[in-house]
Amino acid sequence: MERWKTEKSETLLDTPWVKVRRDRVVLPNGAKMDDFYAVTIRDASAIVALDEGGNLILKREYRYCYDRELLEIPAGAFNDGETDPLAVARRELLEETGYVSDCWEYLGPTVESSAKLTNFMHIFLARNCRKVALQQLDATEELTVELVPLSKAVDMVMTNEICCNSSAHGILRAARMVDAV
Repeated sequence: MERWKTEKSETLLDTPWVKVRRDRVVLPNGAKMDDFYAVTIRDASAIVALDEGGNLILKREYRYCYDRELLEIPAGAFNDGETDPLAVARRELLEETGYVSDCWEYLGPTVESSAKLTNFMHIFLARNCRKVALQQLDATEELTVELVPLSKAVDMVMTNEICCNSSAHGILRAARMVDAV
């Protein structure tokens, strides 16, 4: 499959959290788009965290853009200078839930929105998580932790109660892996 060709690129917004670019592109069939927008946010890590009893550690958090609470796996963006997805995953699991793990598996990067976003969400499976601390939330975070049996979480994905892409992807993938053990 042929690639699109960029004729012109213009940065419209450039902040520490988001960058927006408007490109003029030519498709392989000759069609032109004068205003194709690409949005860059920081890469992030997400964790399918299972406690020692096999329960999935989820977070319930209000999401402004959707004006509702969403149920998700713990996750967070890379900070300035961070390059190691596992280090980010370990930090976010501890900060958001107070849990740690000594058993980590990398499930790979996922694409959140292939049409416009340029970031990757790195997904990890953390087994035998244990609570060692209280949450250490950022000033902009307010969330509650919920423990759910993994099989119930799979059902929640299938009924769209858990609807965030990386959460659903990670839960389904981890459930297949755990069942195979």
